[in-house]
Amino acid sequence: MNNSNSRRPLTSAEEKHLWMVSGGICSFEGCSKRLVVSTDGMLTNIGIKAHIIGHKKGAARHEYMDEYNYTQDELEDITNLMLMCYHHSKLIDDKVTKEQFPPARLFDMKEKHEKWVASRLELYKKNSIALIYKRLGPPINDIEYELEAPYVLLEAIEEQNEFVDFTPQGWEKGKRENEHLARMFNQRLKNQSINTVEIFPLSPIPLLVHMGFLLTDTLTLSIYQFNREKQNWVNNQYAEQEQTPIQLEKVICTNGEKELAILLSISGSVQLADVKETLNRDFDYVSLTIDNPSVKRILYQSECKIIQVEIKEIVEQLIQQYDYEKIHLFYAGPAGLAVEIGRGINPRMWGEVCLYQYDRRMKPRYSYAFSLI
Repeated sequence: MNNSNSRRPLTSAEEKHLWMVSGGICSFEGCSKRLVVSTDGMLTNIGIKAHIIGHKKGAARHEYMDEYNYTQDELEDITNLMLMCYHHSKLIDDKVTKEQFPPARLFDMKEKHEKWVASRLELYKKNSIALIYKRLGPPINDIEYELEAPYVLLEAIEEQNEFVDFTPQGWEKGKRENEHLARMFNQRLKNQSINTVEIFPLSPIPLLVHMGFLLTDTLTLSIYQFNREKQNWVNNQYAEQEQTPIQLEKVICTNGEKELAILLSISGSVQLADVKETLNRDFDYVSLTIDNPSVKRILYQSECKIIQVEIKEIVEQLIQQYDYEKIHLFYAGPAGLAVEIGRGINPRMWGEVCLYQYDRRMKPRYSYAFSLI
């Protein structure tokens, strides 16, 4: 028999089984956190393997070992383990709160959660691979949803190294990193039984547009927005909130120039004066402005898709009519829409698309990053 303080490590098969039966989601009732962490460019399980009956003497609920027919060696069995987020794993074991979580309650939680995961697999038959593309601020270790997690996550890969080099060399490096990540991501798709791709984007706008441009169009993409106010990720696939109808004010100015500027104002206003100062030459332009631009205005993917479709239709009509040599995109909007816009760019029709980064402290406020060709 093992020493009471030693633990048998789980086999690889047991680790994968625990991950799969929990759906990679915290098993605590009412919690919907995805449990992932970055490891050398891939996301892996960060879930705490919480014991229902504590492993060693004095641990939470260890005194119930005999009552539930476990031996000391068997306490590492997956029937006695729940995958949880850090917060809830500590909650059930804390000396102040552990009495609220007797074995019967935790076994019931485990059973209900695993049945729920199995039912979703049966009901939707949908598995996902996630792309965590966060190059602003620190990395994220878990994914908290507005509602319940909609898919069972089979795998996730990431790029979470903060982008800080806004020089021409830095942008070119970022562009190459995007291309490497997209190749790796698409290769993963070939090796998995995947129904949808979940994207969690929060990066500088040129990199977001470029990443959307690179992503596969053969699978359903479920693109999330980060709600800064509630600190969670939202996608309206299962949301019940009523959404305000979207109206875009359109202004088109054409004077027969060979370059077209797109001014897109969603979360803020793109000023024509700033665009003129940046380009410093004559150009045609189309300005699309949502009513009441603000960072809270557009959150849901269906809203982003409506805007993306309208932008694509207007721009491609202008391209067909005037045969522009260059397109300049000036964008103030949410990350998810930036990805959608990138997905909608057809290089055979649009030609060279120049992307710009905004910085209010600089003069001019927009600086050229790189082009999509």
